[in-house]
Amino acid sequence: MKHFGAPGHPFGPRGNHVKHILEGHIRSYAATLFHLAAVHKGGRHATDVSMYSVAVLALPTALPATVLSPTSLVRRLAAPPLPPRAGTPVDLSPTRHPRMTACSTDPAFASLILTEHVIRTAADTKMGWRLHEAHIIGWIQERKPYERIIGLAEALADVVEEFPEAVWGWGRPTPGCPSAH
Repeated sequence: MKHFGAPGHPFGPRGNHVKHILEGHIRSYAATLFHLAAVHKGGRHATDVSMYSVAVLALPTALPATVLSPTSLVRRLAAPPLPPRAGTPVDLSPTRHPRMTACSTDPAFASLILTEHVIRTAADTKMGWRLHEAHIIGWIQERKPYERIIGLAEALADVVEEFPEAVWGWGRPTPGCPSAH
């Protein structure tokens, strides 16, 4: 899917397969839900395939590339989980379970959006998410029924709705998307 950008971050560039695409709306956001077979190096064989359930919500403006994910989910991808030019990932709390890792191309932006509530939402749902241009992309391990992926999309909407008003001036408006809050 073009929403992942090159090279398919964070799932890697090696022939990923999208299946079972469902499009619609979650709250006021255009949403795309699907299953993803991510092909990556590692495992017992030269290549390994991991299954993910993915939700993508269109945002009203492009925002700085940012990732928040359970550390174990990022590690299992066997690929750098970072947006290009993002710098060093930050372990948000070694005592939190699950441990959460974050990274952003704009640390000031990340400090505004990565509130305790946003981090807890991701940890409780065991989802990783990232901002890519004017999209938020969330994923959970394994192929889940669509009721669970809709729940993932709802959790992403909760995350976006927690963003402070100030972040919406970071990017430019995206034609055809509802205006921010």
